[in-house]
Amino acid sequence: MADAPTNYFTSAEVAARYAKARPFFHDEAVEWICRAAGRRRFARALDVGCGSGLSTVALAAIADDVVGVDCAQGMLDEAAPRENVRYLCGRAEEMEFAAGEFELVTVGSALHWFEQERFLKECGRVLAAEGALAVYNDHFTTHMQESAECKRWMRTRFAKRFPAPRRGMRDIDERKAEACGFEIRERGWFNHLAEFSREEFIAYLLTRSNTLAAIDSGRETEESIAKWLDGELAAIVADGARGRFLFKCNLWLLRKGGKP
Repeated sequence: MADAPTNYFTSAEVAARYAKARPFFHDEAVEWICRAAGRRRFARALDVGCGSGLSTVALAAIADDVVGVDCAQGMLDEAAPRENVRYLCGRAEEMEFAAGEFELVTVGSALHWFEQERFLKECGRVLAAEGALAVYNDHFTTHMQESAECKRWMRTRFAKRFPAPRRGMRDIDERKAEACGFEIRERGWFNHLAEFSREEFIAYLLTRSNTLAAIDSGRETEESIAKWLDGELAAIVADGARGRFLFKCNLWLLRKGGKP
């Protein structure tokens, strides 16, 4: 078995930055999940790879009881409390829940850090017979509405200095899903805009695995990256200006029904 990808999101500093800098789009994802599942509420829901709880807070609006699970305690320490939410530290591939305990399992922008086949098998175990698995991932398209230069800069200057580290598939592997007893019932996507000042955009870029991997390797520091980004982005997001950055979210809804 191959080694799992390095988790760059475990430190308290990264978790605090993540909770503050990542755009919030999860309400729209939750609305899509309800439409695709054909229901407005769930009794018990599980949010896997919940991070700092951004996705879990949105899920709490449609479920009576919600559990958020993440393997990084630093992330969970940043999670916002809610009356109907509790957070647990644990791995997506080995969850300590009873069989059939949840009506809904969600994964928001975290699937690529899991061993997908083992995770899908765990989902099949903890989901009720009529339960649903919703997976969605969100990514920056590199497009800024006010600047054609941003896309070129992201794909040449930024990506060259900070190549993406090793990680798994962001999308559902349909063959693995079927082998684990699931079938894809719905696919969808939506775009959304995040408005950032230059300082806020730098803070966002410092939550991406590209920059975190460079820091983890010792090749860069948070300060050296922030200084470089500030100089590079001065011509793209001027002092006092705010840019609108385009993100795209892809979504899948799965139900039990494949060939386990």
